[in-house]
Amino acid sequence: MRLYNNPILIVTLLAFVLVSSCNKDDEKIIIVQGKITDANQHTAISNAEVTFWSSRIQSGTYNPNYVALASSFTDAAGNYSLQITKEKDAGFRITVDKEKYFGNTQDLFVDDLPSGTHQINYSIYPEAHFKMNVKNSAPNDNTDFINYWFFNTQPNGANCCNNVPINFTGQSYENTLNCRTFGGQQIVVKWIVKKAGVTTPYETSIFCVPFDTTVFNLNY
Repeated sequence: MRLYNNPILIVTLLAFVLVSSCNKDDEKIIIVQGKITDANQHTAISNAEVTFWSSRIQSGTYNPNYVALASSFTDAAGNYSLQITKEKDAGFRITVDKEKYFGNTQDLFVDDLPSGTHQINYSIYPEAHFKMNVKNSAPNDNTDFINYWFFNTQPNGANCCNNVPINFTGQSYENTLNCRTFGGQQIVVKWIVKKAGVTTPYETSIFCVPFDTTVFNLNY
């Protein structure tokens, strides 16, 4: 009996080939889905961009540069869903970006994302601006001294507040700091003042309003 003379057998074989092909494709599919929320206000973030990246082995050579494979924007409830096809991947990366928020970048091992569906939620911090005006408003003499700094954790990035202390000795001192920090939480400022041989430490916490500028006047 010849195969091409048996239509039933031919159809069965074709169906088997198609099913096998589909199964192989399914084995390479990764679906990543989840929800993006505001880390301090605990609300869903809509229209945040979530991107799935991969560094891949191409022509037998490892390429350390990440290439975007899929991107999606969150819906009104903060939900997103991404689908990618696995190839010769060396590493995965997921980034979350939203205007007026500090983005999130997470690197993942390939083995941590086998084929199938994975639920990964992210929280990102809202941005705020903090303006601090420092002035020696009651000068005593040329030995007047101040040392001030931010005490709690600050974000990384351009124009962000940092924990590097600033100090000055002298009667005439006036300075303004204007930097980006986390919105929706307290920023802790510490300073030490020395006048007439007396050293006094100070500390205060100021709530930074998200997406706005909070002003603090430090007069010593």
